[in-house]
Amino acid sequence: MKKIYTLSKTSLYQGFFKLDHYHVCHDTFAGGQLQVQREHLERGDAAAIVLFDKARDEVLLLEQFRIGPAVRQEPAWLIEVVAGMIDQGETAQQAARREAIEEVGYEPTEIKHLGCYYTTPGGSSEKLDLFLGLVDRAKPVHAGGGMLAEGEDIRHFWLSRTETMLWVQQGKINSGGPMLALLLAFGSTGLAYQID
Repeated sequence: MKKIYTLSKTSLYQGFFKLDHYHVCHDTFAGGQLQVQREHLERGDAAAIVLFDKARDEVLLLEQFRIGPAVRQEPAWLIEVVAGMIDQGETAQQAARREAIEEVGYEPTEIKHLGCYYTTPGGSSEKLDLFLGLVDRAKPVHAGGGMLAEGEDIRHFWLSRTETMLWVQQGKINSGGPMLALLLAFGSTGLAYQID
């Protein structure tokens, strides 16, 4: 097993996110060692959940402002699925349930874990857990819209599963987490995932 040695760690910034500089040494495939210096963005882990009304065959999507595309002068309101940071002491599934209520006003009656992945492992340790949640469109528990105190302004809407997957293929849904969650939930054709 390859070993990693932290030679130094320096805090560069602490705000909404935390940025550290690492100087590490790690074993190489050839049997030697290599020293590298990297910046690491610490933002915590997150959870995303595809909300699906099985009876209507519809997916609940949302749209909100994202700073990444804005600084590129690209359309900054992205179409996504419910997602948010995992609070301390909370499981990924608990976070997904809480975010579903906060962001779109629906509480899933059933939740299935789809998988998890590192969002940008070259510069961050963030892992994103993905879920599928069953909801009834006729039974919201809250108005949704996000948490104003967290700077959220969220519009949510329903779209057929078929149209949702078409939007993924057409690039209308172009954020990694939502794309992967939808593909894991429904497959590239929108038909692969069987829900009991």
